[in-house]
Amino acid sequence: MPAFRRLATSLFVPAFAVLALSTLAGCDESNPGMFAPACPATEIPSAASDRFVYDGRGLDVGSLVSHAQLTSIAGDCQRGPKGPKGQEMVRTRISLTMNLTRGPASESSSIDVPYFIVIMRDGKIVDKKVFTDTFKLEPNVSAQPVRTELRLIDLPASKNLQDNPYTLEIGYQLTHDELNYNRAHLPVVKFRGRTQ
Repeated sequence: MPAFRRLATSLFVPAFAVLALSTLAGCDESNPGMFAPACPATEIPSAASDRFVYDGRGLDVGSLVSHAQLTSIAGDCQRGPKGPKGQEMVRTRISLTMNLTRGPASESSSIDVPYFIVIMRDGKIVDKKVFTDTFKLEPNVSAQPVRTELRLIDLPASKNLQDNPYTLEIGYQLTHDELNYNRAHLPVVKFRGRTQ
């Protein structure tokens, strides 16, 4: 699977600036010799790329329960099953890679990580799904990279399979307090995508 990596730059962008990652391409597994259909573009709102959880006693390091940081997105596209009205569909397979850190205030050996995938077309939200994956950390490990389960997203194909009018917006599902914390404490970054 091609991987996308997050790259921070010092360019100024608005608080909800998003990352436009290159679309994925490859061969269609269901029909070797045919190019796979174009994938939707992917974007990560800068304020939703980290999730800090505190114990409610303060915002210092000693009160940190966990920190999740999105580091890359991997996925690909292929022809999907026929839609409900027999239309052509594009199936996107996507997985997130992140770094998880257990803080000093943690009392659990696992970390729950809620994240969203929003489907947009022409700047409008078509659908939103929220997932929560749980990761277990060994007792003597405070940080480790993890990968989410593979998620499948079927979208109607355009007449030209090399054109995809959809965008997937991906990030952590944050509470209002977590979002406000990110806006106040994290530098605004510009994300760029790259394929490998």
